[in-house]
Amino acid sequence: MRRNVLLSRNDKLTALYCRLSRDDGTSNESMSIDTQKTMLSEYAAKMGFKNVRFYVDDGYSGTNFDRPAFKLLVNDIEDGLIATVITKDLSRLGRNYLETGTYIEIFFPKHDVRYIAINDGVDSIDREKMDITPFHNIINSLYARDTSRKIKSAIRARRTSGKYMASTPPYGYIKDPQDHNHLIVDEPRAENVRRIFNMVLNGQGLFQIARALKADEVPRPSALKSGMYERFAREGTLYEWDPSYLSTLLHNPVYAGHITMPVRPSKSMHSQAREYVPMEQRELVMNTHEAIVEQWVFDEVGRILSGRSSSFKCPASGFENIFKGMLVCADCGSSLIAKVEKRSRRRSLVDKASYCCGRYRRFGNSACTSHFIEARVLTESVRAQINKYIRRARENRAELTECIERKLKVSFSDSRKKYKQDLDKIKLRIGEIEEFYATLYENLTRGIISEERFKGMSTRYDEEEKELRERIELIKEKEREERLDQERIRNFVSNLASHEELKELTFSVVREFVEKIRIYEKEKDCPGSHTRIQIMYKYVGALETVNVKEQL
Repeated sequence: MRRNVLLSRNDKLTALYCRLSRDDGTSNESMSIDTQKTMLSEYAAKMGFKNVRFYVDDGYSGTNFDRPAFKLLVNDIEDGLIATVITKDLSRLGRNYLETGTYIEIFFPKHDVRYIAINDGVDSIDREKMDITPFHNIINSLYARDTSRKIKSAIRARRTSGKYMASTPPYGYIKDPQDHNHLIVDEPRAENVRRIFNMVLNGQGLFQIARALKADEVPRPSALKSGMYERFAREGTLYEWDPSYLSTLLHNPVYAGHITMPVRPSKSMHSQAREYVPMEQRELVMNTHEAIVEQWVFDEVGRILSGRSSSFKCPASGFENIFKGMLVCADCGSSLIAKVEKRSRRRSLVDKASYCCGRYRRFGNSACTSHFIEARVLTESVRAQINKYIRRARENRAELTECIERKLKVSFSDSRKKYKQDLDKIKLRIGEIEEFYATLYENLTRGIISEERFKGMSTRYDEEEKELRERIELIKEKEREERLDQERIRNFVSNLASHEELKELTFSVVREFVEKIRIYEKEKDCPGSHTRIQIMYKYVGALETVNVKEQL
């Protein structure tokens, strides 16, 4: 139980409360703690208030009441130690008009505490002056909300313009001496990053990579921090790479030249709690700085890690299955399995190898059909298809881009105007709700509506505003998807144009261009029919279905 001291009003304290936060502007002398103390002291002396005590929260926002000095003030009030609370103005007490109003209208009167806000002319013993107090609280709350939005908007604007806002650059980068918010490649650490990505492409796991880096005495990234190199060297852990850190590095799009936003946004201006946003849900700002690895490398590594395909070489036969994990049965969806016919008289392993449906292999004709295709036939057919698009990209990049857009039925202009119109309507409605909310609170303080009625109506407004903001995020997500579709097509064509025609097909080349390959069953009742394949290309998906010859 709390103690309640029985003191006469003359023996009780006069609390002089001061508060300042970054949002108030620390360079503003009229807001400073020293200025507030001077003003409150002079006012207390002039008006004859005795037994003054300062309660100071320096660096705390007024949008919530989770402040140490304010909590102490509340405890002292509940203990019966305080007769009067004085602040420079209402905003020093708080900027959340609902909670501020609760303290002024309910908490202070309940404990027989007089409240004075000097600059706003508020004095709880003067009821006429108190009638205007709710409007001051609303204005202060709206000011805080507007300030919060402006700060977030400014930070977002800097991020969307390509500014790197974190204090520490990612491993492999340093901050540009000419622009603190721009990243430049840091060699030779960037070479370590490329090595890590390439090791994944070559089928190595995270623990294997960590062991290889340790064997080559590559210092761990955290050793770059001040004083940590010597500490790790003493502890013998200087070359200990954490596999979980490697996973984070390999999933970070900063190495492909992009930055993400936001990482841990605050849930609201009234809460310090932050929510984690998964990497795949973060908004990408494309091409903000020089990439350390190519986009296809980053994408392929992500795909490999998600599927965790460790090796493409069959241990028993030595056959290099460059399509491992990429071939799927067009009918049942199961993976195709590689098989090497050892008795075959053909010299090359690729000529002895073939693929068939894994479900058929395990359960026979009752489950599916074979979907048989020779490895050599598939390899040469895929190489021919990729070379066809490489030639077209090198001849006329713009023409191929438009052709792919037509095939995929991608439209980037018609919907964007509608998106903007929908966003404008939603934002207008949110503004109306905020005005209704302010009017609702005013009616509560004037006694026009009951507290129960206020809670019911405010709940409906909150639910509608939440739904509207979810619609905004949905529209923005559609816009982002369209921009990414367009960017993917351009990246695909650009990647094609950067290559000479392929002389051979390798594991890394397949991963650079291909996502999946569907294998269809040959129509046996149709004379002269061929096996069909459908190549799902990186970024753009399937462009056509191809007939391949039985033998080359």
